[in-house]
Amino acid sequence: MMNFTVESYMTKKPFVLKLPASVSDAMQIMASKDVAAVPILDPKGNYAGIVSRRDILEHPKEDELSLLMRSDLPTLTSKEPLDKAVAVFTKILRRHLTVVDSKKVTGIITPYDILDAVIAKKIETPISKLLTRTAIPLHIKSTAKMVERVIRLTHVTAFPVLDDNGNLTGLVTERDLLNGANLDSKTVSSQLGIGEDDDAWSWESLRDIFTFYYTIRDLEIPNVEVEKIMVKSPISIYEGASAYDAARIMKKNKFTQLPVRDVDDELSGMVYDFDIISSLIK
Repeated sequence: MMNFTVESYMTKKPFVLKLPASVSDAMQIMASKDVAAVPILDPKGNYAGIVSRRDILEHPKEDELSLLMRSDLPTLTSKEPLDKAVAVFTKILRRHLTVVDSKKVTGIITPYDILDAVIAKKIETPISKLLTRTAIPLHIKSTAKMVERVIRLTHVTAFPVLDDNGNLTGLVTERDLLNGANLDSKTVSSQLGIGEDDDAWSWESLRDIFTFYYTIRDLEIPNVEVEKIMVKSPISIYEGASAYDAARIMKKNKFTQLPVRDVDDELSGMVYDFDIISSLIK
C-alpha cells in the first residue's frame, strides 16, 4: 500500500543556511546546488524561515537575509498527509514549503514533487475542471522588452504565443527572456564572488538564479520579437485529458505548466502543477 504522506514525496535533508548570513550566501547555495529555495536556520539550528528566488526577484535591493526571508509561511511535518500539503499549496501559491519536525528542518516539498502522487493514483479528473487561472497570451510580434514588462506587472512567468490567426505557435518563459539578455558568466561570477576556477557551478544554473538581475540593473533585454526567443510548437494538452496525463507529461519534460487546447484545437488556457495536484483533494 502506497504511503501518501509528506515524507514520501519531500526532498530530505535539503540545503540550508544558518543565520547570520547574507542574501548573497543564499544565492550562492541556489546557484551551486541548483535549488530555487533555501530554508534558513537561527543560530541554534532551529527553523527560522525560507528564502526563494521569487523573494529575491520581488525584493531585489534587500541585502539583509533576516529581513528578506519569509518566516510567516506555513510549514508541514513529515508525517502529515499529503492532502494537507496540497491544500496549503493551492491556497498560498508558493512553490516551496519547509518540512519541520521538532523545530528542525527535515525536508522541503514542491507542487512538482507531488505530481508523482497524481501519477501513482492515476487520477482521471479532466484538465478542464482544474483550470483556475486565466492565460495571458502574447502575439508572435510582441517584443522581448514587452514580455519583461508583462512579467513585472503580472508576476506570471510563462506565456502562450499566438500567431495572426490566434493559433498557438509558441511558449515564452522568464528563462527564455533571460537567455536572450546580454549577461555574461564573468559578470555573474564576479557579482557572486565566484572564482573562475569554480567550474562546478554551471552557467545555466547561474543564469537561472540571475533572473532577478534585469529587475534591479539595466540589463539589456534585446528588443527582438518573441518569435526569436520562444519555444516553437510547444507541447500542449487537450482539455479533456486527465490530471494523470498532464502529470506524466510534466514530469517527463520537467515542466511546471502546459498550454491547454479545446475541442477545436484552439488555446483555452494554461494548466500549472498547482492545478494538477489539486485533483488529489477534489
